[in-house]
Amino acid sequence: MKLLTTFLSVLMILMSITSLKSEEAGLDVSSGDEAQFAPSPGDAARDWLDERCSNTKKRCLVEGFNEPEKEGQSTVYVAIGTGYSSMPNSAQQIHNARQTAYSKAMLNAKSEFVKALGTNITVSMQNINKENTMPDTDPTAIVEKAIKKNTGAIADMSEFDKIKKIINLKLNKKLKEDGYDENAEVEKKKEIIAKVLSSDVFESSMQQSAQSFLSGFQTWKTFEKGNPGDRNEITVIGIWSDKLAELASHIKKYNPNTFPLKEGKTRTLKEQLPLDNAGVLRRTFGARMYYNEKGEMSVVALGHQSPMKEGNQGHMNNACKKARGKANGQLTLFVNESVYFQDNFIEKDAQGTQVSDGQEKDFAFNGQDWEETVKATGALKGAKFSRLAQKVVKADGTFGASACIVAVAWSPDNERGADAVKESQTKSSSTSSGSTTSETNKESDSGEGATGDDDF
Repeated sequence: MKLLTTFLSVLMILMSITSLKSEEAGLDVSSGDEAQFAPSPGDAARDWLDERCSNTKKRCLVEGFNEPEKEGQSTVYVAIGTGYSSMPNSAQQIHNARQTAYSKAMLNAKSEFVKALGTNITVSMQNINKENTMPDTDPTAIVEKAIKKNTGAIADMSEFDKIKKIINLKLNKKLKEDGYDENAEVEKKKEIIAKVLSSDVFESSMQQSAQSFLSGFQTWKTFEKGNPGDRNEITVIGIWSDKLAELASHIKKYNPNTFPLKEGKTRTLKEQLPLDNAGVLRRTFGARMYYNEKGEMSVVALGHQSPMKEGNQGHMNNACKKARGKANGQLTLFVNESVYFQDNFIEKDAQGTQVSDGQEKDFAFNGQDWEETVKATGALKGAKFSRLAQKVVKADGTFGASACIVAVAWSPDNERGADAVKESQTKSSSTSSGSTTSETNKESDSGEGATGDDDF
């Protein structure tokens, strides 16, 4: 708790700290890092934004685009997305499902961003009124009934077929003139039997699509509802800004000469993580910007994974490896991502009168067919990420399984260290030919996760 208090105190003085680049005036770190009850995460997220706006010392940010209000401010986009867990809290796979729920929520938030950048929309509507009194009787049924009535049982079926064929030819000729198709499928004939006398049918369709390259979109705040036995609901406040996009660009192509610095920072990245607060750590997902102790912009991402079975160290070790992979994936998406959104919606509304078995009946219905797809892809070559921290959070009264949570980070230190090693290996290779190097390597629990640095 002392560490957390110190963390919040340091962060609250961001407004008084100067940097080598323009300060993000009016932005500081939120103090809401401790777990708070969130019976409705979506409402809690919007309330959090409203409460933040009521603080005159902080820049008010609302959903959507926020244009700069003062010199030195960035354009900021804020989006909210929600995802749901497929597993109850008692399941062994609960933390895998929670990670997936977070990913769904983040995808939904990103889709709001790409839609705001520009959406292609196609709409089609039609209304058809119809009355139909055309004959609708199946000729085959009439013929068979007439033959049997007049001739009785016929021993010679071939003769029966001949008679039926002759009558069918004459009857079909007349019915074809009236629009009847003898070759129609059985289901079509059934539709004719239940003949629609009149109808008023309205049909509409709409397709929306959007696609955009996206870098620098991070998790700002997470809210989670998780009572015992629940399938958790996770809501994410996602945020993009000029500064975050610049950071992503630096990671893709690091240039120490242009990298922004911020004076007055003293704590390491690891010291800023809520490693001693299991509740906050467990609700912290995705990638976030932080400043390291040198004042260099860095990114930290967290991954969560349940072990296949409890009480087995081998399973837990495997869970930690998977969690690290998930964290690497989240950091990759922050740096270099493409997001695609598509929405297809069809609606049909109909009313009318039909006759079936000699009885007229009114009918009415409204049907819908809706499908939404959101897809994100990301790729990096030669990513220089390092494992920053690893923590096993034990099962408790809310969650029936433990979790391994791994934090990976990108920082200029990683770049310098990797470059130094590569340079050393190159020199060693040039002076020692043929040498090779190998590497070996039941309580309620609802609330919020941690936030990164608020200087967007």
